[in-house]
Amino acid sequence: MLPMEGFFDGKPPWLVLSLAVFFVGVVGVFDFVTGDEVILTFFYLMPVVLVTWNLGRAFGLVVVGMATVAGQVADISTSANNGLVPSWNAVAQLALALFVVWLLSAVKEAVGLQREKFASERRVSTDLREMNDVKDTLLHAVSHDLKGPLAGIIGAMQTIRRAEGLQLTDAEMGCLYEVIESAGLRMNKLVTDMLDLERIDRGQVHPERTPTHVGRLAERVAAEATGLDEHPVDVAADEVLVDVDRGKVERIIENLLINAGRHTPMGTPIHIHVEANQTGIVLVIEDEGPGIPDGLKEQLFEPFRQGAISSGRGVGIGLSLVRRFAQLHGGAAHVEDRIGGGARFVVSLPGDVQVLAEAVPHIRLPQLGAV
Repeated sequence: MLPMEGFFDGKPPWLVLSLAVFFVGVVGVFDFVTGDEVILTFFYLMPVVLVTWNLGRAFGLVVVGMATVAGQVADISTSANNGLVPSWNAVAQLALALFVVWLLSAVKEAVGLQREKFASERRVSTDLREMNDVKDTLLHAVSHDLKGPLAGIIGAMQTIRRAEGLQLTDAEMGCLYEVIESAGLRMNKLVTDMLDLERIDRGQVHPERTPTHVGRLAERVAAEATGLDEHPVDVAADEVLVDVDRGKVERIIENLLINAGRHTPMGTPIHIHVEANQTGIVLVIEDEGPGIPDGLKEQLFEPFRQGAISSGRGVGIGLSLVRRFAQLHGGAAHVEDRIGGGARFVVSLPGDVQVLAEAVPHIRLPQLGAV
């Protein structure tokens, strides 16, 4: 970058042009005063260079014309003493100025093309790094999130095959079946999440809205969610029906609950609030855990990304689906700090709201039974 470009970067064109005209005027006056004693061709070129580089070829030609006229007027005025009019001097000055304008325009165009090429290559490099990060995360998902459940299934099946020799009781056999079922469900959820994310990106997923009592839905999901046995959960909801995609809202609640249970200490309470407004509902799931640093609040919603506070479990799709499912409804999802400490996930879900008469009781889990 030339020094004058950095100095005049962002300045309005009229200011640059005004300075150039003023400079031409000053040089013209000085040319008139000094006469033939000093050659000022270089000083006439300075405003030409300034304007051409910052404002382009057209404005540069305008300043060339003004500089040529100023120089010619000065020469004509000083030639009155000897009766000569140096027209050839003006022609030579004009030709030199035109060459400078052409040369600077070509150089700046080449520099601009190189900058665009560099910026494009940098974007490609950034995309490649991100793709490499995604590849590494997917490999982690295969090696950890799928290998773990597979190891559980294989181990349980090997034990079942030796059940007679080990003299396993019915209760022990039941535990082995539960291990196999739980591992299969974990694998199925991971694969389903990845497929849903890909289908959403392709625009193949659309919400199928039905009147839904999101408060009761949250109670059921909280009662059935795995990994929340040591986390008391309470649900407080307005008594309303809202037109939303029941299955996708269920996935939103489940993913947020799993996330809260995974990243908070045992015994940490989790709170669910469902509040109605004129355009739909606002679903809030908050915990009393360590909270989330400001620098990670947006990163958490990116697919295949995990923050520094992550325990390493999970492939980083759940929260991304929370935001994508909310956006499919025309809503949004974000996380903020909870007053008193912890994280507060807020999901807006637009839809037609129907107010019901009865009130939903305030329920605390794990005492909550299936609804």
